[in-house]
Amino acid sequence: MTTDAATPAALDGITVLDLAAHIAGPYSTKLLADLGARVIKVERPGGDPGRTFGPWLNDEPGVERSGTYQFLNTNKESIVLDLKSDGGREVLERLLPSVDIAVTSYPPAVAERLNLTPDALREAADVNVLSLTNFGWEGPYRDYALSETVLYAMGGEMFSHGSVGREPLKMGGTASLIQCGAMAAIGALGAVYETEVHGITQRVDVSLFDVQLNSVDRRSSAIMAYRFSGRINSKPIMAGPSTGAGVVGVFPCADGYVEMTASAGPYWHRFADMIDHPEFHDPRWNDPAWMNSEEAREQIDVALYPWLAERTRAEIWEAARNAHAILAPLFTAADLYEDPVFRERGLWTEVEHETLGSFPMLGRPYMLSETPWTIRRAAPRLGEHTTAILEETGYDEDTIAELRRTGAVA
Repeated sequence: MTTDAATPAALDGITVLDLAAHIAGPYSTKLLADLGARVIKVERPGGDPGRTFGPWLNDEPGVERSGTYQFLNTNKESIVLDLKSDGGREVLERLLPSVDIAVTSYPPAVAERLNLTPDALREAADVNVLSLTNFGWEGPYRDYALSETVLYAMGGEMFSHGSVGREPLKMGGTASLIQCGAMAAIGALGAVYETEVHGITQRVDVSLFDVQLNSVDRRSSAIMAYRFSGRINSKPIMAGPSTGAGVVGVFPCADGYVEMTASAGPYWHRFADMIDHPEFHDPRWNDPAWMNSEEAREQIDVALYPWLAERTRAEIWEAARNAHAILAPLFTAADLYEDPVFRERGLWTEVEHETLGSFPMLGRPYMLSETPWTIRRAAPRLGEHTTAILEETGYDEDTIAELRRTGAVA
């Protein structure tokens, strides 16, 4: 969505210094940038490693062609600093007093080696510092490396996902890291608000592991279940579609898959109406013992699978809506992109990139009526704003040239 230049943004006047890299940190600052904050992205020489993540525009790799980078860095400005150099460190320290919050994602040992800990940054300027770490700043785990799989294995419900007798499963993609970034953005907003209301700046420590324990995929409810009842979740006995208490799971149809839930009771009768199978209204289908029997499962399979095979997802979904049955089509990326309802609501928006041209980008995750979400610019090219930011910070042309010559900036 684009807006008139005079339209205010929710976070107008807030400046963020983005020292984070990869996925979780950049997603947190993207959320702030898309709400109108000015986000100055500090990239290392060579760029954020996120620039090396696919997918690639037209399957052609390149430092500006990463779809992951383009999504995570909309509305930001890019300056390249070598923070291992004296010149790069000086630029950083001159930038800090002008921002409302700095966001980092350095591992503790790296931050200490580079003197880029939250305390070191706050000594350079009285500024809020939000730091994302794997396991926090203290304790024996603090320097452990972390991947999406490790995060989900240790902090999620991976141990209870999958089929009995098979390896555990995790959620696809980088869902856990994205969730951590979203929580970090909330922490950043809390700190900035506290500064504006009470004049207090502070450290905000966000442990990816702590976020995973508290939010994604029912882990918090699993912990409470153990704490209050001693129950530990286990894998389901049956994999795939089951009829233990009705019809539950993912089922194939003529052009893909649908997911449905038809448990005993009213939803079972709606399921029977959907597939137009009056026999399923027989009173015995109200008996859980009967519904768990092999004979019942055979009858369901004989009635259900041919009905599904003759119909598309759209046809099945329409039948479910007419019967008020619980069912949804499994949408592919192409389905989501082409769906006219989602397009009308603004799920997709076009961005203009100086070298890549026009391409689609996921749109707003929420709508604000008076201060709307908007993509004002595509993700920045590597070092696109280095000169402008340095000039704004007070560097003259000769000094900038010298900083470039020494490799402190790029």
